[in-house]
Amino acid sequence: MKNHFLHFNDLPRTLAAPLPLFARLSSDNARGTWNGRRENLMEFAIRLSAADGYSIDIQNGHETRLPFPHVYLKYPESDFHSPPFAPRRAFALLYDGALRPRLEEAGLLLTPVGWPLEITGEIRMLMEKIDALCDNLFLPGNVDRIDHYALCLLRELMLQHPARQHLRPPEPDSFHTEKIQRIASFLRTHYAEKIDLSALAARHGLSRRTFFRYWQNLFPGDTPHQYLLSLRLQEGRRLLRSELPISEIARELGFSDASGFTEQFRRRYGETPTRYRRHQQPE
Repeated sequence: MKNHFLHFNDLPRTLAAPLPLFARLSSDNARGTWNGRRENLMEFAIRLSAADGYSIDIQNGHETRLPFPHVYLKYPESDFHSPPFAPRRAFALLYDGALRPRLEEAGLLLTPVGWPLEITGEIRMLMEKIDALCDNLFLPGNVDRIDHYALCLLRELMLQHPARQHLRPPEPDSFHTEKIQRIASFLRTHYAEKIDLSALAARHGLSRRTFFRYWQNLFPGDTPHQYLLSLRLQEGRRLLRSELPISEIARELGFSDASGFTEQFRRRYGETPTRYRRHQQPE
């Protein structure tokens, strides 16, 4: 069984962390109940699984029931009660209660008190990194790394916060959506290369027709060709601030010649690359 509670508050940091972690809880078999007033600690509890299927918590008189897995927030100096529960797997990050305003300033939403979670690969990886660093706390920089990964983990939780669900693109088919996301990620990193979109789709198990149909679900109004062109022209604007010849910029971005780059740039931005470059130069 992993250590239940590991303190960091008395350990020296190499960096002046704005959000130093007070403690980490990690358990494969958490059990027990609590009834009373909590310490002045802000706790983010990631509850991974349990035999009873859902948790019941009463905090400041408000009862919350959540299915596993989920995140549950325990506020500083709150009146807290948890009825008896089956053994559960849990991972929690605790901060000094005085840091609550800083946590909010960092973009962490501290209401509602909890919400269901999908334990993504990123969340799992960050928990594992924190646990691994805990095995050698006195190696220089390791506590600073724990502070960093803890904040990254909290931000991953916030990406699934109920208030941010409306910001997610519609996902009518998660199987195809993931493939389109991977293709779009490939385009963003290989936009300067000569790309056969049909061959790229086939490598991901998609026909050309299916690829274009599901692409529109994530990027409405923008075909893959337009998306690729936008990436190239965006990088073209950046390169025009350098001293590279326009012909070389066009070649680096995958255009057949400078005239093709110039024409596409003018259509997109309303001026030629030469004129744009002139406007970027200090007078």
